[in-house]
Amino acid sequence: MWGYGRRRGRPSYSLASAALALGGGLIAAPGAFASQGAPAAQAAQAAKEAQGVQKASCTYPNVCFIKGGKTVASYKDMGYQKLGAKARSATSIHNSRDDDGAKLYYVHTSGKKATSCATPHQTRVVNPGWKLYALDIRNSPTCK
Repeated sequence: MWGYGRRRGRPSYSLASAALALGGGLIAAPGAFASQGAPAAQAAQAAKEAQGVQKASCTYPNVCFIKGGKTVASYKDMGYQKLGAKARSATSIHNSRDDDGAKLYYVHTSGKKATSCATPHQTRVVNPGWKLYALDIRNSPTCK
């Protein structure tokens, strides 16, 4: 070993870096990923998104899709559902449900598809380049 944080001569990486490299950077708290651009631009975007999420209202038991500080669509039925045009344009999502997870389906501008889970009472921001296309409200807080 060559020192703390190294194994077999190679630097170790944090779980966050590994998750991002594996496509885990779809949605997150505003400004969570350094790869989103210059720090000043990140801070401005994070502040704008956080302000928009705070202004939008999302009542139980809905999963709300937010754009520009307004709830543009909401869904409450269990199961897989394709999203309408307004929900697909959302920049953030809030799951107001108490016990159910919301599995979110994305497509990237490159054509790559991915999913993530919004746990109960969690707000997520859609990262640039990704678009939502479907939702699956599941009877599990972890979307299992």
